[in-house]
Parts: sequence; C-alpha cells; structure tokens
Amino acid sequence: MIRKVIGIYYSPAGGTKMLTETLARKIGAILDDCSPLDVSVECHDMLSDQGSDIVFGDETVAVIGMPVYVGKIPLPAAAALRSLAGNGAMTMTVVSYGGRKYGNALFELKRLAEESGFKAIGAGAFMISYMARRGSSRGASPVIDVDAISDFGKAASEKIKRLAGCEIEELRIKPMPVEVSGRMPVHKISRISPKAAAIAQGVFNKMSVLRRRSEWFL
Repeated sequence: MIRKVIGIYYSPAGGTKMLTETLARKIGAILDDCSPLDVSVECHDMLSDQGSDIVFGDETVAVIGMPVYVGKIPLPAAAALRSLAGNGAMTMTVVSYGGRKYGNALFELKRLAEESGFKAIGAGAFMISYMARRGSSRGASPVIDVDAISDFGKAASEKIKRLAGCEIEELRIKPMPVEVSGRMPVHKISRISPKAAAIAQGVFNKMSVLRRRSEWFL
C-alpha cells in the first residue's frame, strides 16, 4: 500500500520543479482519497536538498522530473540521480522541454531511474513556456499545461492503484515494461560553453519535427 509520494527534481529555471510538484500532488491527492491511511506528499530538489538521504521503498511512489537540454538530461542531474537508491519504488519519470522536441531525454531518464533501482511504470514529456508573450523577454514564471499534467496524473494514479492494491507481493499484478523510444545519448554538448550550447539548441529545434505539447507512456 502506498503511503508517500515523493517528487524529486532538477530545475535550474523553475519549470521542472512546477511540473514535478503539480504531478506529485495530483497523484498524492487521488491515492489519499481511496486509501484507509494518509498518503503524504513531499518534494525535493535533488541537488540542494541532499537527495541521497531520501529513503524510497515499496510504500513510496517517486515522481522524478528533469529538464531537457538539447534532447538530453543535464549531466549534473544524471549524476544526482545515480546517487539515489530506488529500492524497487515505483516511479513516474517526466521531462520538461521548451523546444520542438525532447529528443532522447525521456528514454535516458527512464533508463537512469531503472539503473538506480526504481521501477519505472510511466513516463511523460511536457512542453513548458518561459515566454510571457511573443517577442517578450523571459517571463517571471514558467507556463505549464496543467490540464495535460492532471490527465496524466489521473491515468498514472489508476495504474498505481492496480499495482499496489495488494499487500502480498506475490499476488500483486506485475506491470508490463513501459516502452519509450530512444537511445542513450553522448553528452558532449554538456561540456561546451553556454553560448555554443544555445546555438546547438537552435539547430536542434530547426531539425526537429514539432511534437504535441505533451506525450506520455503508461
């Protein structure tokens, strides 16, 4: 039985924090409504909140959020995730992207989470805008598609309830593997200057096919 939802994120610009917290609270509220025990929700920055000290287990659902940098997970975020011990906790992995495509980032995040001992049962990519209006400078706060995140949270919660509804491990429904297309990328782009990275992002956007604002896999 799930007793805690833990959101953990890497979010230099604030958008991934907002995405992770929104999804974690949505899942926590739905699980709490149908549980005889209180389901708590807590969220942490995996770099500044000493993420390696957070304890995960069978009674925990983790929501792991990362931003996309040129179709990849940033190196500091990948390193922080590798320091965590998932201990078999179910997890929803999500990425936020502001360009035309999220590249291999969602595949990479799911793979890294599984390598750290999490049981990935869902994955999603959500477009986030940092522009207040066309032609303006960066907005004061990022804009996210709350409805899309809410829909994903509802679907994810239903899957969690099916998988965690039995106290006897041997009798629990075994989830099918979540299939996310992609490959593990080479991280050379993370080691160049910010100006060069911005140019690379522009080229990446021009070469990418425009995707839907959100996409998820369960």
